[in-house]
Amino acid sequence: MATSSSSFDIPEERLHDWSLRYVRLKAIVLLLRSLNSLRPLIYRTQTPLPHGFERQVVDLPSRQSGRTIHVHIYRSKFTSPSSDGVPAPLPVHISWHGSGFVLPNLGDDYAYASHILNKLGPDCIFIDADYRKAPEYPFPAACHDAQDVVNNILSQPQIYDPDRITLGGFSAGGNLALVVGAQFGPQRIAGIAALYPPVDFTIRPHDRPLASKVRPDSGFPLPTWMSNVFIDSYFVRQQDKEHPLCSVYYLHAARFPPLLLASGQLDTLHRASEKLVRKLADAGRTDVRFISIQKEGHGFDKLPRGPESIKRRDYVYDQFAHFLKQSSSRSSAHQKAQL
Repeated sequence: MATSSSSFDIPEERLHDWSLRYVRLKAIVLLLRSLNSLRPLIYRTQTPLPHGFERQVVDLPSRQSGRTIHVHIYRSKFTSPSSDGVPAPLPVHISWHGSGFVLPNLGDDYAYASHILNKLGPDCIFIDADYRKAPEYPFPAACHDAQDVVNNILSQPQIYDPDRITLGGFSAGGNLALVVGAQFGPQRIAGIAALYPPVDFTIRPHDRPLASKVRPDSGFPLPTWMSNVFIDSYFVRQQDKEHPLCSVYYLHAARFPPLLLASGQLDTLHRASEKLVRKLADAGRTDVRFISIQKEGHGFDKLPRGPESIKRRDYVYDQFAHFLKQSSSRSSAHQKAQL
């Protein structure tokens, strides 16, 4: 496989010690997972894929022998051959779902994948990737899985154009996209588009301010108790919260590929994402942007309540599709200019 050019000191994987605290934490997580599993009963409609597209369920190899990573690969059944009759490698977008690092939500972004593919057309591959969940597999297990997926894609340049790889995700998955994108850097990753990602775990949940206490039109402000459960599940050691494999806010501006972040104005993660983009812009980056979504909370796009929320969701998804297309085109043109 291709390897990352990152100089990060990658921490070893470790597990939580068995204790009353861990048993209590795991019991809460199991309850949250049980409640989360009821969502399909509430939200039954599923956006169809654009005509000609199909989804393949694939297991990719991981760094651990005998363990694989589940991914859903969306691609067109019809590909345009190159001049020699062989299908040309296509741009690929790799996305990671939201989970609080604990919820098994692979497939949750089906509607987003459909929207992106509808905008970008058949000459694009969308990969929805899974990752290990805490508290059973705490930090940095999820990061390692995300790295392994990107390395696997880079190892197949005959299928996936290595100059047109973009990353993205939602919430915890958005954090993984930022982490891995900064590791591989702009030399490898054409762009990152992430919705409401956490970017700084050194900020305690009760210190994350809200712009207003007004109830959001859709989504919710992450409750402090829930954020604490997610964070306590994800981290074994306090010092790991400062590591660049999670708190990407503290990375040098040059490490990031072109970046588009978005967050609901009534999301407790809004201010930190906005602050990160402002920091990068102040450092001279002109290829970064932040979208503040008025009147919306965390996860507003998953269960929009009413036409206004649907309109805002579609606007953000359209902006993401445009950004991904631009990023791939820009990266491809840059690589050709260097030949």
